[in-house]
This record gives sequence, C-alpha cells and structure tokens, in this order.
Amino acid sequence: MQHFKDLATKTKQVIKFKSIISGNTVQFPAFITKFDDNYTVSWGGGAPIFGRTDPIKNYQSTSRRISVAFDILGESYESAKENFVNFSNLIKMLYPVYSDKIKKDNNARTIRGAPLIRIKYVNYIHNPEHPEGLLGCVGGFNFSPDFNAGHFSDGENGDLLPLKYSLSFTFEPIHEKPLGAEVGDPATFLQESFPYNQPGEFTRTTQNARRLS
Repeated sequence: MQHFKDLATKTKQVIKFKSIISGNTVQFPAFITKFDDNYTVSWGGGAPIFGRTDPIKNYQSTSRRISVAFDILGESYESAKENFVNFSNLIKMLYPVYSDKIKKDNNARTIRGAPLIRIKYVNYIHNPEHPEGLLGCVGGFNFSPDFNAGHFSDGENGDLLPLKYSLSFTFEPIHEKPLGAEVGDPATFLQESFPYNQPGEFTRTTQNARRLS
C-alpha cells in the first residue's frame, strides 16, 4: 500500500537487492513476516581417544544462513505493475552471465559470472564496510500470490497482476574479511559492529530510540 511504502522509506524499512554481475538493483518496502538468522559451527574429528572421556574436536568453520519472508502489496494497478516488474527483475538475478556463442550455429556458451547478490535490510542484513549490504548466495525465491486478495488484469491476453503476494528466500553470506578475535587480553573482535551494527558496550540512552510497532 502507498501509505506503507512511504512509511517504510521514511524509516528505512526497505530491503534492497543488487546483482553483482549485472549491477541491477531492486528494492521493496519491507513488510517482513519472518526473519531467521542461523549461525552454524562445524567441528571435525570426534574420534574417541583412549584414556579421554571426550573426543578431541577440531574447529573447521562458522557459517551463516538467513531466511526471510515478506509480503508485497499493491493498492492500485500502477503499484501492482511496478511491484511485479521489480519482482521479475529480481528473479533474473538468479541466473548467470554467459559468454558469446562458441559457434554461431548453436547455443553453446560458457558461464562468465555466477549470480552473486548483495542484500541490505537495515542493521539485520548489513555490512559496515559496504553500503549495499552483505555479499552472498541466494538459495532461491519462493513466490506465493494471494488469490483471496485478488488480481488486476493486464492487457488483452488477460495477464494477472497480483495485488498481494509473499516472497521468501534463503541467503548465505560470504565473509569478505576474516571474522574472529585478535589475540590480546582481552581479545578484540576484528569487526566490532558484527553482526547487527551494535559495537562496544551497552550505554543506557533513549535519545535516538523510537518504537516502530
């Protein structure tokens, strides 16, 4: 809805996507319905050792997987059309860039670039060193139109434009710089504002705070 779109823009509640290989960007008012941010630590080894109660565990890696779902609303034909065009452009970001045809008489091509995407959503998906957000791999988008909300009919061929639809996706960020603590007493984390832009120690203040819901 237009009112929500204006409010989302004013409060920066907007989710943004940028294709690394094409440079194209798409953004939506962030009517978020679900947000999960999962961190997984992988350990190798685990074989039992004679004389030890517990097996020896060797650290391997820490990975992150973000799952997001949000609704896209259109109160008019124009806004529904704009939303659907933006969504179509977003889907195109999932495909790679190809080389020219190897031979003119066939469609043989090689992949020149993988479909990496940057995503930004306030401080939940953010990169302190890059204004366009985290770089990573999208596992795919799930499109679910709400048929109860209805559609606009677009053109003589009866194409449907949904007034409301849900979009969900999974995103695995790629660490562009090492994450971890630097040796010291106490140890200092290398990226102090990771992961939600809340660096340092807590200081009680309400000067800039406001409740959005």
